Amino acid sequence: MLTAAEVVALRFSSAGVFRAGYDADAVDDWLDRVILTLRAYEGDAEGSVELLAEDAREATLPTARGRDAYATEDVDVAIDRIASALSEHERAA
Repeated sequence: MLTAAEVVALRFSSAGVFRAGYDADAVDDWLDRVILTLRAYEGDAEGSVELLAEDAREATLPTARGRDAYATEDVDVAIDRIASALSEHERAA
């Protein structure tokens, strides 16, 4: 199961100069909420449940181009993993 530490360590490829991708700042902000949620499930007192699995599955992130954008394919894979991890935590709670 995906952990908060693994989410902190995630790195995404740049979308590239001529391709659209997900806005990097928006993704990073969203991942901060994921990290807080996973930390709460992991028993960290500083964590808080900010998202549910359904929220992750329905995530709508703004797009951008160039260095300010992450490759959509990389982020989509991470979102799927995050949704699965949150779903497992929700079932166990």
